[in-house]
Formats: sequence, C-alpha cells, structure tokens
Amino acid sequence: MSIRFDLPEEARLKVEKIIEKNYKDIVLHTRIQGLRTVKDWSDKLTLEYLNTSNISISKETNMVSFEGLEVTRQITPLIQKLFPKQIVWNTGFFHYPSTGYMGWHTNRNHPCKKLYLTWTKEANKSFFRYIKNEKVITDYDDKGLTSRLFEVTGEPPFFWHCVGSEIDRLSFGFSIR
Repeated sequence: MSIRFDLPEEARLKVEKIIEKNYKDIVLHTRIQGLRTVKDWSDKLTLEYLNTSNISISKETNMVSFEGLEVTRQITPLIQKLFPKQIVWNTGFFHYPSTGYMGWHTNRNHPCKKLYLTWTKEANKSFFRYIKNEKVITDYDDKGLTSRLFEVTGEPPFFWHCVGSEIDRLSFGFSIR
C-alpha cells in the first residue's frame, strides 16, 4: 500500500499556484531566521541510527517553520474542502533547506490521519522515509507537488518516519480527524 495521495487536479493547481507565488518569501523568511548547514544530516536518518536511539519525538532537525506567513491561510481552506466531514488543521509548515531534515519520530502523542504536501524544484533530491514491515522505504519527492496521506497510531506498531533534503523543500502538514 502506497502512502501517496492523489490530490484532485483543481486543488493541485490552486495549491501549486499559491506555493509558487509565495516561494521567494518563504526562502527569505528562512534566511532571516537563520540558515544552517548540517554536515552529518543523512547519518541521522538511517535505520541503524533509529535502532541505537531511544526516541519517540525527534528533537533533531534542520528546518524553519513558516506557519505565520500568509501562505498557510491560503492553503488550509483548500485542504479542508477535500475532507468536508472531518476537521483539518495545519500541524507544521516547514522549509527544509539544503541539508534539511527531521529525524525519526512517530507522532504517537497525536494519533490521526496526516496529509503532507511537499514542493521542490527538482525530483529525487528530497524524501520521506518510513518503516513498513520492518523495512525502510524511501519515497523521493517529485518535482513540484508531492502529496502523502498516512495514519498515525497511538498504539504499536507506530509509524516511524523521517524527512531529508539536499535542496530547498517546502512541507505543508495537516492533521485530519
């Protein structure tokens, strides 16, 4: 079973237009907040690292939130329309710069469905990595918009996942109940 989610074409086009219009402001926001490079970022996203760590919520990241920018108020209503009988709220709008990442985590303290939209200028330079049937699955982002939908449980087996990027990657996270 894939975690990829087919965003309806009309919504996809609207979201892409909003992101492309706001892209420069988001990147500028990151530079103002403080851009950093992490040399060993990819080492923190391996199965070996996960197995030697005692974590449930990752505190290891290289990303900057842009949740307060106008783009969040523009995209959230479009996503709510896709799930009219459920409550949708944003749970993290992040810019991952080059060497950006979020370490292994489960979100088990907040069980629900998660929808992530990501946007990059190049394909196969950033990814969403997760554990399925005790195997590591690395799902590389497409050029432009990529969408994923998955369930986060509060009980084992937990959905372990992480994110890594060699280039600028914008991530729009939503919780759905």
